[in-house]
Amino acid sequence: MRVLFCGGGTAGHVNPAIAVAETVMRNSSDNRIAYVTTENGIENSLVSFKKFSIDVIGLKRSLSPKNIVFLYKQIKAIERCKEIIREFRPDIIFGTGGYATYPVISAGSKLGVKTVLHESNVIPGKAILSLEKKVDKIFVNFEKTKDYFKHKEKVVRTGNPLRSGFIVSTKAHARQLLNISRKHVILCMGGSLGAEKINSSTMELVENLICHRKDTLLIWSTGKNEFTRVVTELKEKRLHKLENIIVKDYFENMHLQMAVADIVISRAGAMTISELAYMKKASIIVPSPNVTNNHQFLNAKALSDTLSAILITEDRLYSLTDTVRDLIANTEKRMRLEKNIGEFSVQDANKGIFQELKSLL
Repeated sequence: MRVLFCGGGTAGHVNPAIAVAETVMRNSSDNRIAYVTTENGIENSLVSFKKFSIDVIGLKRSLSPKNIVFLYKQIKAIERCKEIIREFRPDIIFGTGGYATYPVISAGSKLGVKTVLHESNVIPGKAILSLEKKVDKIFVNFEKTKDYFKHKEKVVRTGNPLRSGFIVSTKAHARQLLNISRKHVILCMGGSLGAEKINSSTMELVENLICHRKDTLLIWSTGKNEFTRVVTELKEKRLHKLENIIVKDYFENMHLQMAVADIVISRAGAMTISELAYMKKASIIVPSPNVTNNHQFLNAKALSDTLSAILITEDRLYSLTDTVRDLIANTEKRMRLEKNIGEFSVQDANKGIFQELKSLL
């Protein structure tokens, strides 16, 4: 199976593609994988297999002379993608969204190559919606996403594929591996770069709750940009010697930290939500307000509306400590959240997507 991947702009677009690529390589003995990247896109640093580069930019949402450049580059990119497709000869082209997806899928459709899309978020992005007529299949993470497409016969709920490094451990096994014996474990993660408002509210959580509860461990991933500030503030408040907090900028074994947690405080990226659902974690979701089309809020609301997670917007983070206190005390509520979020997970999403790709051929 020869698969050409495309999609970029954020890791949330790239990681599902890499997860599917890994699945294809594991399950198909005669396979060739390649990725169409943009010149300065994040996909360049994340993708390790064969790459082809195209020159495209995003469409401005307001009237701008740059949109003339956008149209010119899109036309040129489609022609370049036709050259790439003729050279690589893919059986399938797999797109995950973002402005770089459009020229690749358009070129593939014109050349008669099987094309598929994958949408991780609740509401499809503009690139995905604009390509609906051109593709053979559309894979979605949320059931609700089907409502936004006209050609529903093309749409299959597969869930989000998880990368091979995401190893699921039971809570008991994770506790043993990490040598954790405290009764309750809270994991706070605000993204790889860090979220100032989440970290500031977590500092209040430490001051008002964690330092008074020796039976509770806080595992705190501050993000790269916030780590120094957080550590300095802990020292200033004489909280840095607390034995029941572990603070790092990032945990390489995040799957184990997540497995051991009773409560998770997290952003609402589609991949993170998929991991939380797969591991059935009672979660407090704080969507980033700085995301295109407000995707994170809508992802979080889909969980909140079904009592599958607790949604707290950044302007209401003052309630974080009370929310955590309530969840620690209310075992029944935690169990209900765990059960409900688990229903958002599609087990063996990687295998299901691979079978769908095989069926297209």
